[in-house]
Amino acid sequence: MNCLLPTKSLRRLALAMALFGAAATGHASLLLDDFNAPTAPQTGIAFGDASAPSSDVLLRDFTPSVPGGVRETTLNVYGNPSNSVSAVLVGGGALSVAQGAGAIAEAIVSYGAFTGPTGNPLVSGPLLGLDLSPYTGLTFDFSGSQYVLNVNVTYYTSAPLDPGAPLYYSTSGVNIAPATPGAPLSFELAFAANPAFNWQQVDGVVVLINRSGPTPASAYTLDTLTFTTAVPEPQALALLLAGLGVVVLVARRRPQLG
Repeated sequence: MNCLLPTKSLRRLALAMALFGAAATGHASLLLDDFNAPTAPQTGIAFGDASAPSSDVLLRDFTPSVPGGVRETTLNVYGNPSNSVSAVLVGGGALSVAQGAGAIAEAIVSYGAFTGPTGNPLVSGPLLGLDLSPYTGLTFDFSGSQYVLNVNVTYYTSAPLDPGAPLYYSTSGVNIAPATPGAPLSFELAFAANPAFNWQQVDGVVVLINRSGPTPASAYTLDTLTFTTAVPEPQALALLLAGLGVVVLVARRRPQLG
């Protein structure tokens, strides 16, 4: 005898569908830095001219708003035949860099293991102990970028899966450009596929922007760094929901024994 599935069962199936769909479209995230500290931004300039081939600006901020409580921002100009000026600003809601024409420069933002000294002989800063296993990468939100960006992120752990490596690391990178000069730029830099790395205990994060050769005068402003999970493409999500709909129809038409 054919009959409909009991109403209670249909409701449970519909609830499962809704929860599954919500999970598929969810966007788990963990903020690394929104650069709101310090409230009054710090600034610095670097030349790296012929008389001083390398010039560093170090801005260190102790703040509970970032993992480990300390952020170090370094602007390093290590070649500048044009004697141009490069500048960095951090705080007040942004990290901004103006890279002088022809300057070979890089901005380095560090959290945890390689920030302020702690006396630990293996690392120089606090161990973050972040569990990043639920996430797929680090999302960068730039409110503007004038030029192609070379971005690299290195993650460190003091509890490696390989006991022979006291401080193991994993690195990923990308070259990316805004749609038009000065336009906003947002992207997720996925974690490297590294089965030997312990993503359940990440103790240091180092973000490096523009380790490259000479460029035209360039500028960029980074607003947030957030650990995120990849969101399914709309087409994949539509197929998923369509498949679940078929499951409901089949369930309604199944004969019930008894």
